[in-house]
Amino acid sequence: MPAPASSTDSVDFDTAARAAAVITLTIFAVAVSYGAISGAAGFPVWQTLMLAVFALGGAAELTFVGVFAAGGAPVLAVLAGLLVNARNLPFGLTVGAWIPQDIRSLFAAHLVNDETVAFSRAQPTERTRWHGFLIMGVAILISWPAGAATGQLLGRVVDADALGVDAAFPVILLALITSDLKHRITGPAALLGMAVAFALTPLLPLGLGPVSGLLALLPFGIWVALRSRGGGRR
Repeated sequence: MPAPASSTDSVDFDTAARAAAVITLTIFAVAVSYGAISGAAGFPVWQTLMLAVFALGGAAELTFVGVFAAGGAPVLAVLAGLLVNARNLPFGLTVGAWIPQDIRSLFAAHLVNDETVAFSRAQPTERTRWHGFLIMGVAILISWPAGAATGQLLGRVVDADALGVDAAFPVILLALITSDLKHRITGPAALLGMAVAFALTPLLPLGLGPVSGLLALLPFGIWVALRSRGGGRR
């Protein structure tokens, strides 16, 4: 008979649900803003919903409709969205450690984004991280398209810029990764990434400034690789 799971191997669903609910409400509010912007750019409701469901990237959709609304060519809007979603590559490498390597990984791959990764990393074990990933992922899969549709329908009476709900995204993410920032490598890398993104945002096309913060990973990655190689030789 298998031993019963310890308390650290199961998610505290009440606590996780409360945390996920707060994040989900924020995501819904940002999705309302996205839907309003998409409607103002001339996208019909069905296109706004398709983009929300199949991209499920948040910033990528906002970047796409933003470039399109600014008069950019459709191909440039697509490329900008793809570049913004390039951040999911390191995210996928991170969550791959606790996502089951079976058919479920195909569904999980669609749920990889800022919030699901940060929320799952906040859990204590790989098992609870997988459960936390699912909780947050399903919540986003429901709230993001629902908020987008709501924003599209209310677009004529909602001033997306005046709401300023997009500022809630980085605040929530910062709260989720606070413990990671205490690491002697992660903390400095995050600070350098913030500095790079802050410096390049005024110079780069819409949405690409935050992605440029990934450049901060290069020097730290090289340093870790060289240190590991040196340790192996010793």
